[in-house]
Amino acid sequence: MELMIRNSLGNIKAKALRKKGIVPGVLYGKNMEPISVAVDKKELKRVYQQKKESEVFDINLDGQTHTVYIHEVQRDVIDDKEFTHFDLHKVTNEDFIHTHVPVVLVNKDEIESQGLVVQQQLLDVEVKYPVYNTTKQINADMSQLYNGGSLTVADLAVPQGVSVLEDTNAIVASVSYPKMYEPVEDIDEAE
Repeated sequence: MELMIRNSLGNIKAKALRKKGIVPGVLYGKNMEPISVAVDKKELKRVYQQKKESEVFDINLDGQTHTVYIHEVQRDVIDDKEFTHFDLHKVTNEDFIHTHVPVVLVNKDEIESQGLVVQQQLLDVEVKYPVYNTTKQINADMSQLYNGGSLTVADLAVPQGVSVLEDTNAIVASVSYPKMYEPVEDIDEAE
C-alpha cells in the first residue's frame, strides 16, 4: 500500500481529502512519533478486505518500507462501507497483535439435522499472537454436543502461539431442543 504524508491537519482539511477519494490516517509504533498519512480510498478498501485487522503487510511511505497492521478503521455514520479514518501500527518481529477474530462453528449442520437448535453467544474472541502468525478465525467443533450441552472458550481449538484473552468460562455456543409453544387452557372454559 502506498501512503502519502499528510501535512494539512484538521477536520476541514480531512473532509476535503475525503471528497477527493483520499482517506486520512495515522501511522504509529514503538520508538516513533505518530505520522499523519493518507491513502487512496480504493487502495485502503482493497487491503482491508484482504488483511482486516489481523494480518501484517508492508506499506511504502516517502521511499521507506514499514511493516504494519491495521489497528482500526473508522467508518462513516450514514454509510458504513465508507472509511473516514484509519490507524496503522508499525511492528517488529517481537511485537504482538491484539485483535478480535471470528469464531466459526464447525459441524453445526450435523447438530441441527438432529432437530436441535444451536445458539452462538460469542461471534468473535479477543486474541493476542505474534505479528507473523496469520490467525483469521478460531474453530469451535460442535460434533460432540447434545441437548443442553455448551462449548466454552476453554473448549476452543486455539492455534499454537495464540492466546485467547476472554474469560475461559464464557459460553461460545449452546445446543437445545426448540421450545414448543403450548397454549394454556382458559380456566373459565375448563369448568
